[in-house]
Amino acid sequence: MPAKADAAAPPRKRAAPAFRRADADTVQAALDRLLVLGIGNYPSQAAFLRAFRPALRAEDPTMRIAGPRLRSILVDSPGVRLAVRFSERSDGPAPTTCPVCSGPLRPLRNRTLTGEVVALGSTCPRCGYWMHRRRRIPVRYTIRRIPRRGGGRRPTTAEPRSE
Repeated sequence: MPAKADAAAPPRKRAAPAFRRADADTVQAALDRLLVLGIGNYPSQAAFLRAFRPALRAEDPTMRIAGPRLRSILVDSPGVRLAVRFSERSDGPAPTTCPVCSGPLRPLRNRTLTGEVVALGSTCPRCGYWMHRRRRIPVRYTIRRIPRRGGGRRPTTAEPRSE
């Protein structure tokens, strides 16, 4: 039986990945660049992603990001307001994680006149999403730039001239 020729061949090297997951610092740098130089208001998440991806590629051409992860970073970013429009549905199970930022949901409780504690719904402490008896499904995300407090350039004090 003839020996296989490829049995002695060295293993192939793995090709470098075509993309990498963007880290939070790189996303924040691209976000600052986009919000300072770009448009201040974006009517949808898709419009924001179309504008954001070239800014991210300017930081590193192999970086990629998806909508849910970008929303999670936008919630914690200063100078950005993420407004969400919801649709209410009565069918289906209640979510266990926040549909906006993927954070944990905490029960929203109330005490009755008799002293019993009743769960009314759930709320997200990170982004402010809340839900009562009917499920609230995010329909549209609007991204706006808001001025940062104290983030502007401070005027320099004039030094006295010595003549």
